[in-house]
Amino acid sequence: MPDARDLRVHDPQLYFAEDGNPRSERFGDIYYSLQDGLSETRAVFLSGCHMPDIWVDRPAFTVAELGFGTGLNIAALLQMWAEHRATERIPKSVQRFLDTNARQKSHLHIFSIEAFLMTRDEAARALNAWPELAPFSEAILNQWPKSRHGFHIMEFPQWGARLTLALMDVREALTQWNGKADAWFLDGFSPALNPDMWAEDVLGLIGQRSKPAARLATFTVAGAVRRGLNEAGFAVSKQPGFGKKRERLEAVFGGEVTPSPIKIPRILVMGAGIAGCSLSYALSSVGLDHDLCDPNGLGAQASGNRAALVTSRLDAGGGAISQLFADAHAYATELYRRLSPQAILRDGVLQRARTERDRTRFEKVAAQPCFAGDALQPHDDGLFMAEALAVEPLAVLNALIGGRMIHAAPRRDIDSYDHVFWAVGAGVWDQSFAADLDLRPVRGQVEVATAEADIPPQAWGGYAIPVPEGVLFGATHDREDRLTDIRDADRLRNIDTLSKALPELAAGIEPSRLTSRASVRVTTRDHLPVAGTLSPGIHVLTGLGGRAFCLAPILALDLVAQVFDIPSSLMASARHLVQIERVLTTNDLM
Repeated sequence: MPDARDLRVHDPQLYFAEDGNPRSERFGDIYYSLQDGLSETRAVFLSGCHMPDIWVDRPAFTVAELGFGTGLNIAALLQMWAEHRATERIPKSVQRFLDTNARQKSHLHIFSIEAFLMTRDEAARALNAWPELAPFSEAILNQWPKSRHGFHIMEFPQWGARLTLALMDVREALTQWNGKADAWFLDGFSPALNPDMWAEDVLGLIGQRSKPAARLATFTVAGAVRRGLNEAGFAVSKQPGFGKKRERLEAVFGGEVTPSPIKIPRILVMGAGIAGCSLSYALSSVGLDHDLCDPNGLGAQASGNRAALVTSRLDAGGGAISQLFADAHAYATELYRRLSPQAILRDGVLQRARTERDRTRFEKVAAQPCFAGDALQPHDDGLFMAEALAVEPLAVLNALIGGRMIHAAPRRDIDSYDHVFWAVGAGVWDQSFAADLDLRPVRGQVEVATAEADIPPQAWGGYAIPVPEGVLFGATHDREDRLTDIRDADRLRNIDTLSKALPELAAGIEPSRLTSRASVRVTTRDHLPVAGTLSPGIHVLTGLGGRAFCLAPILALDLVAQVFDIPSSLMASARHLVQIERVLTTNDLM
């Protein structure tokens, strides 16, 4: 069987020439002008798209790029955005509804595509040529992806920007992107050397994903590119080129920008578990103020255990389900490490194999291109998930809400909010719309034992997680049970489950000395989560089951993107998997 890494993002076969500039042996081309790559970026792409003037008075702005390369264009864009970020004045008529200041800064969304990813060290060597970009280059390098197939999310809250990097073929990337661009950088290798990037159907997809009056810039003036852009709806013009290139292209998509009246929505998030706190983070990250409400406080329900595993679902079938979980896991683990490193109890989780069939399944999963080559490693006892985490849930939740107050009840009549996001976990059954959703409760009881546990976090049907005071283990799994009383019988069941994987640890545990906690998770018939709009202004994020800490952050980003019509960092195929329509019990709601 070929090395799993061979199936992932292709190697650009990069080398550094004697002049110090990076080149791709695969394409026989340079990454940027040998004269001055940064000056070329500013002249061809930033000025070519009329930046920064183009984003003046825009509350949000989206840039899409074909050809991420070294990240140079994005570093230069971030620098310009940080220096010239627009500030939107909020009308006095709506200021009284807000906790924020009377001015709100705009937000930048970037979507870039790269099918031939260089390593972080290679990118660092290239970017070191421009020390004036250092803060922006370092921010990109600190979140540089490993080689895998999927959407990789980088966040730059200090500048109000988010980058979604599509590590895949250009056609798949443009098809999977839920977004439209205000500006385009076409910076792939030259059309003569990489014609697939500049094909007519690719340019057509660019047109489909362009907002009215979107601007486009590129270094090439190839006739096929000009004709393709015209066919896609762009008016194309030649402009003086940079350096030794005589000409370059600028293009404008049809239509006009229609100014929309400033409306600051009144938003309520109901629920302060991992789903609600992820929604709070997603809203804050794009400058949307909101109330966060939970009558029982932070992590009062299933998100409040002593420890939690952040693991991907291991699905041997691959496809869209594996991609959803792999992208979600990559984002969640990166986010938790960045926001709250102190919340990380352990790096790496062992998935135990119970049968030889499990080992065969693990081999298939480890070879899937949506995982980095070293993310899933064969182990004597099964599969070691090197990038999985054991976390302290309450620390994660606190980091996500960033000090935001949790109200016991909505601060105003719930009908006065423009948008209400329901992320109440088991409390969903107490809501009036619960009868319209096909959701299932699953009760789980976990235990904490004061015991010596020099073990890695691990799962096998049950799970065990070392914590400072001992070990957390469990959990029971009782369908259609919504009670949260502590049961002695469940303590014995959990010890019996533990004994199947760690008999010596289980033998030393005294049931009467355990600290127990029971909670109810929400699941669906197909064991996939639910994220979507139930009715105008009513939105739901639920059904996360036992992988809520993996799934919630990326699903929250996507739900906020859907509601407020901003670019999403979730693939279209993944959004389809979690759509709310599949769990509706009536067709009269939508």
